[in-house]
This record gives sequence, C-alpha cells and structure tokens, in this order.
Amino acid sequence: MAIYLDLHLYLRPTSPDLNTAIREQLEAGRLPGAAIAMLKNNQMVFAHGYGYANIAEQRPVTPDTIFQIASVSKLVTATTLMRLYDQGKFQLDDDINAYLPFSVRNPRFPEVSITFRMLLAHTSSISDGPSYDGTYTVGVSEDPLIALSDYLAGYFTPNGASYNAEKNFTEKQPGTTFEYSNVGFGLVGYLVERISGETFDQVCQREVFEPLGMTSSHWFHRDVDKTRWAMPYGYDMFRRTFTPLGAYSFATYPDGALKTSVNDFSRFLTPFINDGKTPEGQPFLKPETLTEMLKVQYPESGETVGLAWHIDETKDIYHHSGGDPGITTIVAIQPEKHIALITFTNGGGMGDLGDLRSGFAISQLVKTIYPRLINEFGN
Repeated sequence: MAIYLDLHLYLRPTSPDLNTAIREQLEAGRLPGAAIAMLKNNQMVFAHGYGYANIAEQRPVTPDTIFQIASVSKLVTATTLMRLYDQGKFQLDDDINAYLPFSVRNPRFPEVSITFRMLLAHTSSISDGPSYDGTYTVGVSEDPLIALSDYLAGYFTPNGASYNAEKNFTEKQPGTTFEYSNVGFGLVGYLVERISGETFDQVCQREVFEPLGMTSSHWFHRDVDKTRWAMPYGYDMFRRTFTPLGAYSFATYPDGALKTSVNDFSRFLTPFINDGKTPEGQPFLKPETLTEMLKVQYPESGETVGLAWHIDETKDIYHHSGGDPGITTIVAIQPEKHIALITFTNGGGMGDLGDLRSGFAISQLVKTIYPRLINEFGN
C-alpha cells in the first residue's frame, strides 16, 4: 500500500516557478539529484544542479558534478568511431569481420555480413544474451572485471565462455529489424580498438575529449575526481529510503559507462547543433558525416534511428536516453534551432517499480519542463 501513498506528488499542479517545478518532478520520481542544462547557439543558457550528489555527505549537485550516464554514452562511442570514418579508416557498409580477430555472424544467417552501419543503427541482429547482465560489477568492483576483447571473443566465438547461438542473436536477418543492442555497442568500441591499435578510452581521449575540451569525462572510475562524482542510488519503495549502490561498470563499457558532467557534455553536443564544429568553431565532424549520423538508416526496420541517435522526424528532435542501476539520463537536440538539452540523474534505473517511477518522472520532465526551457531561453 505504501507504493500508492505518493500519488499526490503526480497530481499536484505544476509550479509556475521553473526551478520549483523541476524539483517537484524529481521528488515525484524519487530521484536524489539531477543536473539539467540547455545550450542555445553554442552558449550555455541554463545549467543548474538539484538535490544531492551524495546524501551521506550532503554534497549538492552542480553543473560540474560527474554522473555515470548509462546509454547516452553510446553517442560518444559512435562519434569516436565516426571520427575514424572521417579519416578514411573504414566504410560504413564494410563487413566488420575484416577488422576483427574472430568472426561475428548470426548463426541463422552465416552468409550475411554484419556492417558498421548495422551496429550503429541497432539492426545487426546481435542481442544482449544471458551473460550480459552478469558482467555488471555493482557491489563488486568499480571498473570491469574482464577485458572488452576477452568478453566479446567469448560472446561471439562458438564454444566461447558466453556464446549462446539461440539468445546472443535474433531470429531476423542482419539489416532488417531494429533490436537495441548493448553488446553491439561494446563491439563498436572494440572495433575502434582494432582499427586504431589503441585502447578504446585512449582513442576517445584523443579523438573526442581533447578536441572538444572535455576535461572531466572518463570511461573508468579510476580516472574520476571522486569529490565531484554523483553516487548512484536505488530507492526502496516500501521503506522510503535511498540505498547507495557505489561505483560500478560492466564488460562492454563503451555501451554505457561514461562519466561526465552536464558542463562537459554540452561541449560534446555542440558539433551536433553547430554544423559539426567545436565550441571554438574548429572542424570536428565533416558536414556530410554529421548529416549521415542524423539520418534514418533503416526506415523499414520498425524504428527511426540514425547512427546511434534516435529520431523524432515530425519535431526535428534527435535524442538518446539511458538507464542503469541508480542512473536515469536523457539528452535531446534540435539542430535547426541550435538547441541541446541535457538531464543527468543519480536515481532510478533499477528495473522495478522504482524504475517505472523514475522513468515516468523523466518523461514528465521532458514533456513539461523542456518546453518551458525552450520557450524561456530558446529565442
């Protein structure tokens, strides 16, 4: 019964004061902390922190608080790969097996190539098999316990440690049907390694973080300033208490383990609303590459997805959300209006009623708060 006692939080009128309205949505979603930012014409026009990055320390969230951002990380992973694409290191429709030390094939369609384009648009037919959740290190380790290369070799090689011919792949032919794949984006990160000859985090540092001036973004907890880090929290619906989950990661870390702040991530989004240029106006992505990333790749697949970006064609909105234990995030851009919006939180994402609650709160925030931000700061 305790689950229903907070329904009044959703039914109350929205406050006319913007910051109060945001706090009300976070309270309703039982999200302990959040950072929200908006870019317009390469300028940060709104950036605020709400609640706590660490409840025990009573440390408040600020725009410089570092959150693990779950699947929003995929945008950075895809962009790192596309920087190599701009250098002519591969073609989007290449068979990825030409770049790998092991073969990746759907055993139901062994003659059909899986391409870079398919991976980036989630039409590769690669599923998140039974072993995927087992690589999460919640309560065990801050960073992955198995190397990306080792996990993927075991996942795709028959008789490998994590190989499952039935469940690691869909029943659909590669390139035909949308199936969101975290393992597929782990493979994107590994392809970056194979093409460059360096570790994924090293390439990302050189190709993305350094040219964009992202000084507070890291893939591993060992590199993070813990005095600025937001603790992920679960929420006990019955006891009405927050539970700190600690720092954690997973084997396919390029699919969702980036740690960054809204101030830093705003620099990453700038090229997508600034014709491919950095905040300082330097070339970062070729215009034609940017156009390709924001174009629906497989309209027949059942989902309007570009290269990593999800697309609402009717509203000229491109977006990506993320959810992991103690993490709920979302970003959205409107390139034609040169607008970007970011929300990082350190709650929700637990795959239970608390997850539904936090997800609903974020959706309400997008529906009610984002339009107010655009109306107030977007002109």
